[in-house]
Amino acid sequence: MHQTIDPAILYWESAVIIISTTNHDGTTHLAPTSSAWWLSQRCMLGLAAQSQTTINLQRSKQCVLNLPSDTMVA
Repeated sequence: MHQTIDPAILYWESAVIIISTTNHDGTTHLAPTSSAWWLSQRCMLGLAAQSQTTINLQRSKQCVLNLPSDTMVA
C-alpha cells in the first residue's frame, strides 16, 4: 500500500552528497556529508558546528549540493 506523507521527506543514510562551498580566499572547499534530507523544498544538512563547510555557509549563505545520478548505483 502506497502512502503519501506531508511534508514529503527524502533521506540518504550514507555519504553520497558532496557539498561545495567557497573559502574566504576564493578557493573551493569540497566535503562529503552523511546526513541530508529533504522536507518539501528545503534540504536539511547535518554538519559539525565548527567545520569549514559550516563556516563557509555562515559567511556566504551559498553552497552547491552534488548528488549522484541513479546510473551510478551499480
